[in-house]
Amino acid sequence: MNSLELLSEFETFLQKKKDTGKKIIAFLGHDNIPIELLEAADFFPLRMIFAGDDQLMNSSNTYLPPSTCSFAQSCIGYFTLTPRTHKFLEYVDYFLLSNHCVSDICVSEIISDVADLKRLDFYVPYYRNENASKYYKIELTNLKNEIEKLTRERIPDYKIRDSIIKQNDFKKVVKDISNLKIKGYEKLKLYQKAMLFGPNVQPELERIVEKHRDHNEINLKEYKNLLLTGCSIFIDDFLIDLIDESGGNIVHFDTWIGHQYYSQIFSQETLEKIQDPYKLLIKRFETNVYGDHCISHSLENQINSIINYINQFKKENPNMEDVAVLNHIIKFCDHFSLFQSTFKQKLQEKGVKVLNLERDYSRAMRGQLRTRIEAFMEMI
Repeated sequence: MNSLELLSEFETFLQKKKDTGKKIIAFLGHDNIPIELLEAADFFPLRMIFAGDDQLMNSSNTYLPPSTCSFAQSCIGYFTLTPRTHKFLEYVDYFLLSNHCVSDICVSEIISDVADLKRLDFYVPYYRNENASKYYKIELTNLKNEIEKLTRERIPDYKIRDSIIKQNDFKKVVKDISNLKIKGYEKLKLYQKAMLFGPNVQPELERIVEKHRDHNEINLKEYKNLLLTGCSIFIDDFLIDLIDESGGNIVHFDTWIGHQYYSQIFSQETLEKIQDPYKLLIKRFETNVYGDHCISHSLENQINSIINYINQFKKENPNMEDVAVLNHIIKFCDHFSLFQSTFKQKLQEKGVKVLNLERDYSRAMRGQLRTRIEAFMEMI
């Protein structure tokens, strides 16, 4: 399924949701957003995971300087350009602001204003300590209260817990996708569909997993195997095509569309031990240490996670070349660009080959990106 087919299917899906009275809430937040609380209030959570182009990025210059994250710029473009590139964004009722980064905050404020959408705020602590957990609980409570004011209905705890269990089961299926012996771009498309539709596509993904579970559909020796980290590859982005055309294959997506999403799974023991849904959400926040939204050990945790994966890959594939790392950095994304040199140095000290690939969504960069990727493929 290509991007056009996926987005067309998603538009039909959202239209049906709207026809049944479902409210749509969009957000840019990469992680720690309590999807289960939104679902328990009968909202459908819509993640903004769409890549832009020159027109979308440039359309944001009325509101923000060009030195703003290209992904954030594109999100403004999706709501301000007419006719809209993705018509289903007209179905959005609310916009959730979170503080993953400064750009996310600014863009959420702008989109809420220009698209005349009611804005809800949800601030996430960067630290992991007792005070941070207390603050996260306060934010959960405030968000719940704000939603109840909008819907004029109480959100019962059992609905939140049911949604937690449903989302947890869904993440297990997405994790199963990561173990399939299929091309990286095929995994990415499944991840992207999972992030858009959520548990609504669980039966379809389960059938795909069952179909491919015991089959090696790809000979890894034929490709230069890569671990993608840094910024996610969003829907409509041509980067995955350049990697594939250059003989590369992504075997592991160490991004929030990928490992950082499906790694947040509760064990059955935890679900049975903790009955309070808010305590479960706080527990997940406390243990979510693989993303860049975790100070002060985010870089250390990320590097350890990458090394663990590479070592496991070596163990399972002893006669193959080592996995190299492609650190994907969207231009002006402070979270990743500030640490790219240190990140590369620390991995190289451990014998890992790394390409820091910083770019925006401009089509004019395609040739330059291809050259850099092909040169890295030759090196490894």
